[in-house]
Amino acid sequence: MTYGLISDIHGNLEALTAALAELAGVDAFLCLGDIVGYGPDPAACVDRIREQPHLTCIAGNHDLAALDHYDLKWFNRYALQAIEWTKSQLSADQTAYLTPLQETAQLDDTFLVHGSLPEHMDYITNVDRAMDCFDAMSGSLCLVGHTHVAEYYANRPGSRVCKQVSLLAGGEIVLEPGVRYIVNPGAIGQPRDGNPAASCGIYDTEARTLTIRRVSYAVSVVQEKMRRVGLPENLADRLTFGR
Repeated sequence: MTYGLISDIHGNLEALTAALAELAGVDAFLCLGDIVGYGPDPAACVDRIREQPHLTCIAGNHDLAALDHYDLKWFNRYALQAIEWTKSQLSADQTAYLTPLQETAQLDDTFLVHGSLPEHMDYITNVDRAMDCFDAMSGSLCLVGHTHVAEYYANRPGSRVCKQVSLLAGGEIVLEPGVRYIVNPGAIGQPRDGNPAASCGIYDTEARTLTIRRVSYAVSVVQEKMRRVGLPENLADRLTFGR
């Protein structure tokens, strides 16, 4: 079974289109949340996601915020401005799709959560935060998003040693028996690891590999759309640098 891994699309239709083309041919899709927020095409991105075959999708904090189900005190003024605009763009049908999305999902020994465990919207940014998640895991693999950074963490049960590995340029993870993994496929719509290319992945359950791929897209087209609808300039500018 091959799964296409997509996360943190953030209303960026051009990046999503490029990522889906890169993932063409997978058997199913796993979406780790934040379909909307920041970008200029939230409605089109919701429509594109929900038409993907054999999709398992969980909610991110921006998805919840678009439904008024997340405390906006956690958003900076740019994110707040973008989410208020986003809410005005979603149809009743698109809102109805987002509404039942859960914060977690589990497929066999693979756990899906937008941020971390046990707190679903926490950020995993270092080995200490990763160990908190490992301590709460019941399976061998946890797929996360939220930080917009492509990377993975590895740990052997019973050990407090945790390895952190960047996937800035993409790469393959071979899942070793007896090792637990937390994998972040990175952000499609707003990378923040210094690589502006959209980030996505393929999980091959038979080969026991996860491959992260970086995909170029028309950044300038998205930036022009953002400026046209009045989204914050810094949200558009950061797409150039992947920050």
